[in-house]
Amino acid sequence: MNFQPFVVARWGIYLASGVAALSVWLGHQAGASLDFLMLRSVFVFVIVTALAFAAEAVLSVAVAPVLPDERPLPLADLAPVEDE
Repeated sequence: MNFQPFVVARWGIYLASGVAALSVWLGHQAGASLDFLMLRSVFVFVIVTALAFAAEAVLSVAVAPVLPDERPLPLADLAPVEDE
């Protein structure tokens, strides 16, 4: 896949912000205290952001193609030849 640099991480941060805000709103609806809500939203934001940067790292790794001259030999060609 060809992505521009940091596209996945940028959208992951947007997602992390939305999930953290949703976490605060749901916690507020449940009657949790504000300090607990902020702590939980920061925790959620950090976890989702870390996942976004990990996904960016995995998707941006480019594997070099194997050139025809550098292809490994089949296993049959590697067997030792016995002299008679």
